[in-house]
Amino acid sequence: MQHMPDDPSLLPAPWWVPDGGMHDLEVELRRELSPGHPLHEAEVTAAARCEGCDDILFRVANRPFPWAVVHLTWKGRKERAPWPMTTPLTSLAELLTEWADHGCNGTEASSPESRS
Repeated sequence: MQHMPDDPSLLPAPWWVPDGGMHDLEVELRRELSPGHPLHEAEVTAAARCEGCDDILFRVANRPFPWAVVHLTWKGRKERAPWPMTTPLTSLAELLTEWADHGCNGTEASSPESRS
């Protein structure tokens, strides 16, 4: 497999990077995170969105993993574990190989583990 730089704008569809920024996604993530969640108090930046299932790719600055795919609940409040569902990633290449067909059919998202 060809090396892929960690640039979300190079991800294939259904992933896309909105032109207007994604600050609202970061705000909602912070609302939903409770102590014990892997991203609680992490430095995150929304980087891309899956058009089919609304999963969000976040760049993570202060964790052992640089990326995470998150499925927000949009309830606007702290959630109980395991919500919001989060999958840490070591690279964008992992997103492409492990999540190339992440069950996204426009109505429901699933992680690679839940497809087995």
